Amino acid sequence: MARATPGILTYRRAEGGEERIKLRQDVTTLGRSDSCAVVIALPVISRLHARIELQHDRYVLFDAGSANGTFVNGKRLEQGAQLSTGDEIWLGSQDVALQFSDPEETLVMQPNVLPPALFIDEDARTVQVYGVPMQLSPLEYGLLLHLAHNPGTVCTREGTFLAVWGQPYNHATCEDALNACIAKLRRNLRNAAESVGREPPPITTVQRVGFRLDAEVTFAPGAGRSAASYSGT
Repeated sequence: MARATPGILTYRRAEGGEERIKLRQDVTTLGRSDSCAVVIALPVISRLHARIELQHDRYVLFDAGSANGTFVNGKRLEQGAQLSTGDEIWLGSQDVALQFSDPEETLVMQPNVLPPALFIDEDARTVQVYGVPMQLSPLEYGLLLHLAHNPGTVCTREGTFLAVWGQPYNHATCEDALNACIAKLRRNLRNAAESVGREPPPITTVQRVGFRLDAEVTFAPGAGRSAASYSGT
């Protein structure tokens, strides 16, 4: 099926590089085998893991009977799923993530209504930045959730560390871990926002005190909020 501009997969490698793959064929296969159109040689990937078909000018993703499954936005595929710009595909696990975009897709949305800067679904434990799904570690998710429950308020280092790690804060032993988690969270927010040409939701550091999330946060309706620790341990 002829197409003026093909869809694009962006594969973020674990070491930090990115590869952009244009979907020029009617059927694009993904897997560990050299015979696949998109080869990802990792043990979690099956030899023929998934395929993307161009159907009626839209791209549809199918699992190809893989051992570890194919996921779209964190949900495992049971049948074909039509892809939309911003969808994140996991092959086998969230460590193998590809983002889909379609330059020819017509975005259906209400006039003058933009996705919120931050959208959090606590029940599904998912986060979107301007509609772009984010992949966060458990600690990064817990940190963002703690700040999001207190938008515009300075969250102390002591309170933040206790909420996320579930342990009292000790400056000598905990500062590096907290600073590293903040840095990774900021980087992920920036990458997601810049992918749609927006400024990232800012996390402001208040010297010798703590951190403040200076962005509007929208929570999914009915999401259960709890004060439990968000530690990934």
